[in-house]
Amino acid sequence: MQFKLSELVAKFGGTLVGNDITVSKIAPTNLAKDGHITFLSDSKFKKALNECTASAIIIKEEDGIDINIPKIITDNPYFYFSQVSNLFNPRRKLMSGIAKSAYIDESSSVGEGAAISHNVVIGANVKISKNSQIFPNVVIGDNVTIGDNIIIYPNTTIYDNVTIGDNCVLHSGSVIGSDGFGNAKDSKLQYHRIPQIGGVIIGNNVEIGSNTTIDCGTFEATIIEDGARIDNLVQIAHNVKIGAHTGIAATAGIAGTTKIGKYCMIAGNVGIADHIEICDHTVIGGGSNVGKNITKPGLYSSGMVAMDYKEWAKTFIHIRNLDKTATKIKDIQNKLNELEGKIND
Repeated sequence: MQFKLSELVAKFGGTLVGNDITVSKIAPTNLAKDGHITFLSDSKFKKALNECTASAIIIKEEDGIDINIPKIITDNPYFYFSQVSNLFNPRRKLMSGIAKSAYIDESSSVGEGAAISHNVVIGANVKISKNSQIFPNVVIGDNVTIGDNIIIYPNTTIYDNVTIGDNCVLHSGSVIGSDGFGNAKDSKLQYHRIPQIGGVIIGNNVEIGSNTTIDCGTFEATIIEDGARIDNLVQIAHNVKIGAHTGIAATAGIAGTTKIGKYCMIAGNVGIADHIEICDHTVIGGGSNVGKNITKPGLYSSGMVAMDYKEWAKTFIHIRNLDKTATKIKDIQNKLNELEGKIND
């Protein structure tokens, strides 16, 4: 696959400076070779260009002043790189059609250009729209609606009453619409299931990572809005709402009925308690635990970063003795106040 730089500019914008050469691959500066196009997204890495042998570069105007190879000038080289990389590295597509080993209930429909691969099972009253790609061993329950241009990778399970918008990607092993963790205790403190019948609604342009689980709502749907990006191994509980264009990194856990706003960033291993509300444009640092509402946009963190064991042990002892230390400080403050009173008298 080859493209002229002018073809990239015509497709993605930017300004071409230099010769209109043909490139066959996009690669970072340390891997790019002759015939490749590379990119520089941060000027602090500009020294790496000294040893780079790429034939062309995607770069900001101010960073490219002294660069003599052909350039595509853009305000956001990293985003431009992502677009070009997708052009050179499109997702693998299945041949359209339905495999003989697939089972589709007679009440369900499959749109034009869709591909249904081996051992796929599709339940009753399912609507799969055009150009969808359903890879092997996917199981889709009853009353599911799937939009256009969907990719569902192998061994994904979609329970009943799930709606998925257009241009979504569900990676292998993801489970959408399983029972939320709803239980009631009897007088003997034994658990009894509360039926979870609310389903899941996923918007357009959402990507869900491998082995991520999104539980159905109890009575109302769990909602993932347009453009959200959810990494691998994320747990999203019943009745959660994830706002549009929010990103959630791996091993985050979000408890029931929590509402996360738009354009948020949730780092890895974050735990969010139930019935929490987090406002738009919030960033939560890795390993943080969120136990109360966040109403002001900003960066929030909790937890302790890794450190030398001896240093950590000393710090932990101080933390364990905080109450005693606070009491001593209070006693000292009271004595100082008494002494000041005597002096003033």
